Amino acid sequence: MNLRGHYMINYICTVMLLRTTVLPSSGGMCSSDNTIPKREMFSKPGFTRQMNFFRRSNQAESPNSARKRSGSKMSPAARETSGEKTRPKVAIVGSGCAGLGAAWALKDSDYEVHIFEKSSKLGGHTNTQPFRHGDDQVPVDTGFIVMNTATYPNFIRFLKEVGVDPVETQMTFGVSRDRGKFEWSGEGHGIFAQRRNLFRLRHWRMIFDIVRFNQFALDLLADEDDDGVDRLGSPPKYRKFAADMSIGEYLDREGYSQAFRDDYLIPMTAAVWSTSPDKASLEFPAATLIRFMWNHHLLSTLAARPPWLTIPGGSQRYIDAIVSQYPKDKLHIHTSCEVANILRPTPGSDSGVTVSWINAKTNRIEGDVFEHAILACHGDEVLPLLAKHGTQQKQLQEATSKEQERFIKSASGVPYVSQEELDIFNAFETTENVCYLHSDLSLMPKRRAVWTAWNYLVSSTPSKLSHPAGVSLTYCMNILQHLPEKVYGPVLVTMNPDHPPEPKLTQGKFLYRHPLYTSASVAAQKRLDAIQGERGVSYCGAWTKYGFHEDGFSSGLRVAIEQLDAKLPFPFVDSTFSRGHRPMLEWRDYVLRLFLLVAVFWIRTVEWAIGLPGIALLVRLLEALVHTVLDLAEFVGLL
Repeated sequence: MNLRGHYMINYICTVMLLRTTVLPSSGGMCSSDNTIPKREMFSKPGFTRQMNFFRRSNQAESPNSARKRSGSKMSPAARETSGEKTRPKVAIVGSGCAGLGAAWALKDSDYEVHIFEKSSKLGGHTNTQPFRHGDDQVPVDTGFIVMNTATYPNFIRFLKEVGVDPVETQMTFGVSRDRGKFEWSGEGHGIFAQRRNLFRLRHWRMIFDIVRFNQFALDLLADEDDDGVDRLGSPPKYRKFAADMSIGEYLDREGYSQAFRDDYLIPMTAAVWSTSPDKASLEFPAATLIRFMWNHHLLSTLAARPPWLTIPGGSQRYIDAIVSQYPKDKLHIHTSCEVANILRPTPGSDSGVTVSWINAKTNRIEGDVFEHAILACHGDEVLPLLAKHGTQQKQLQEATSKEQERFIKSASGVPYVSQEELDIFNAFETTENVCYLHSDLSLMPKRRAVWTAWNYLVSSTPSKLSHPAGVSLTYCMNILQHLPEKVYGPVLVTMNPDHPPEPKLTQGKFLYRHPLYTSASVAAQKRLDAIQGERGVSYCGAWTKYGFHEDGFSSGLRVAIEQLDAKLPFPFVDSTFSRGHRPMLEWRDYVLRLFLLVAVFWIRTVEWAIGLPGIALLVRLLEALVHTVLDLAEFVGLL
């Protein structure tokens, strides 16, 4: 069955169940941390009116008629419950940072907020777990861990408002290849912690290319209204639209070394976005990567970097603060509730948005009508939730029974998922990653001098047990969250290890999904505003920007502000261009660039000479001799 057929079957089954299911007297709500008023939803006139919109005649849809109605018109079901006026209701699907951000922004509004979460707890990637060591226990973050003062403006202001104070931490990065055969880190002496790196031309070339990349990659950052690539002082050749260029194409075009790719940029990119190494190098949009690195001061060769922060006691503290500080009876939390369908009204209708979900405890379909729905889920999870996929003609072609055909013919032919929505949401993808909380030191670099906050581990030949995502990254929580090793022992979080940690040293295993960035998904991000609020549904999540906690939390705030007129106790800041649209070069940057250009010319001349047949053979023999000498020196303990 094709994808559209799957949507149609899912939709029809849900609606038929909604028509026939009798809810228990409790109202059928899933498990909740708040008291839920009892209600017989499907017996109310408002719900009957909601179901009737499927039988309305076909209407022509104008571009403006399907725009947001939230905050201006209240659905009948939200206006009255047994003749009594109630607050308009908002459904938030997903309780990650985006959903929590939207909910918090609505705290002081007139809305009654309902959060639907398919797992048994709130938080998504905000996942604080207990770590036990002997008689001691400490909370440890396994998903969201760190933030910085430069690019997390809204989230840090929010933490201040709810009384959660972060503390400074380290943000260092290291690489270990083939179980210690090659290792280095960017912290202090870690660059040459493996002494043989002093004699490796490959390693020196990587260091040179890091400095070069930090300078010249900035040239891809042009103003939003400038389609061309402003080279900012570098040669004007090879002009190409930055938005269409992958990082792999950029590295090929500029002649960066294989050492720079394999031992620096690919590990860092794959680690930061939890993508496979080949996708990080070949497909990741260059401008998106470079802007992120610039915003986070990861391209700072000469300038100082902002401090990084973590939440002592774990990020669960901010979730607890949101729930505990919410006004009474305005927040309803539905955990173990997987939303099955979002039924949007026809254009011009005043019937509200119907949300149906599966109660994990009763395994029954339940539903209610809301003034507005916020889908705070992954981008690739949106289309399966938006029911009534395609036009009536397309649905009839995909129908598999006479009963389905009769149901389709009785419904309106208005396309409830537009072509624009299809184009946008089909562009988003995610990748699944497995994460372990453990204390197995085999998943750390061999040399303790290379231990950093982020430790990227890779094998030249992937093992058969290697996770499909290809990334193996160990977070040293002793460093990141100030957990003394003398008290708690090694406290480690490893994502996608090439071998699982020892079972006796493992304290938890978790699955996370992360956005996968391509040129298509970046283009779709720019089109998302055009469909926000259509027929009472809005979308938010970290996938709408760079994929980080600030991006997700801020997207939730923004949807609440723009679609539901939420008011924040501080000015909202768009951190996309937190450092401006493009860097401003100083005189010392131009001096460094001049030196680098001369060095590049010299290096390419030498590489051309080395490529000559006779010299190439001599160089290979010399490299083999040097490697043999270095291996012997390491064996006897001289290195």
